[in-house]
Amino acid sequence: MSSQPIKIGIIGTGIFAHRHYRAYQAIGNDKFQLVACANRSKDKALAFAKEVSNDMYETYKITDTKKVGIEESSVYSNSINLINDPNIDAVDVLLPVQLNREIIEAAVAANKHIMFEKPIAASLEDARKIVLLSQKAKTVVAVNENWSYHPLVYAVSEFVNQNGIGEIINFTYDSARPYSPNSPYHATKWRQNPEHPGGYLSDGCVHDMAHLVPILGNFAYVAAFATKRHAIHVCEDTLATSIKLENGGVGVANFTFSTAGIKKMSLVVHGTKGTIELTDDSDVKLFNELGESVDISPITSLKAKAPGNGVADVEGELSAFYDAVRFGKKLGVSTEEAFHHLAFIVAALKSVETGQIVKIEQV
Repeated sequence: MSSQPIKIGIIGTGIFAHRHYRAYQAIGNDKFQLVACANRSKDKALAFAKEVSNDMYETYKITDTKKVGIEESSVYSNSINLINDPNIDAVDVLLPVQLNREIIEAAVAANKHIMFEKPIAASLEDARKIVLLSQKAKTVVAVNENWSYHPLVYAVSEFVNQNGIGEIINFTYDSARPYSPNSPYHATKWRQNPEHPGGYLSDGCVHDMAHLVPILGNFAYVAAFATKRHAIHVCEDTLATSIKLENGGVGVANFTFSTAGIKKMSLVVHGTKGTIELTDDSDVKLFNELGESVDISPITSLKAKAPGNGVADVEGELSAFYDAVRFGKKLGVSTEEAFHHLAFIVAALKSVETGQIVKIEQV
């Protein structure tokens, strides 16, 4: 097993490429070396290769401008040419999700490791093909779902899966994100003209699914309503759902991107032996079968086993990717799980349209 840094080529040098660059720096040059980049606009790719702009660093409250330092000979306007670059070990794909499948196909064919952004695809048909590609690939095929790399959420899921609160009876989830018209993400063309189901609802709600599914298990059926409050979101921006889990538990999950300043994710799970309350990815409470608040250390002690080596978010997913490539370790989320995340949103939107209870599709 090589101890050399993994040589990375980034495909797509927009807003999030700068976030990934910062994460690579945080994980360390001994783990990753950024050696190539691609953008349909070669000028944009060259600008990224030469430096991280002051504007971007001001956005992220960072004062020093650091050189990315990619040689001009390794800057591409064609993604396939980057994938076929013999100096590349792995590709980091930061493109509109409708392009994921064709890029993954090319990377797997070139025997390159690949990570790509969620949702897994813009359709369940493409998502199924990506799952099949990942199952047959000799390389690592990773979904970059940063909410799968929150250590406390992992710990809660492990505790519940170890029968910590008994069988799940009922759950309530509320995910509130504020209306943010000045967010740079709103302006991106692929969000203003979404090909992925429900636009922001799938782009955002798959994050929530990355928290919910490991804790609750897979979802079986959904009934849903949706509404839109702000034109900038293009599609519906608020979704209310009633859910039956495959394990027999039932509950409700509400998602909105339109609050007046409130950002909070709250999950309450009632089991036959106790109750867990999880707020965001940072606070947990545990109650026993008598409803008494009890010590949470049986939960928090499990954080040490979380993928990502103790770091969270984008840094966690990069750390886990390194471990998967170099040591064959398990990622925080599989392509099969990412399929289920998208399948829930597709089923919920179908329920909104038809007024019917909808069974969630399986891989």
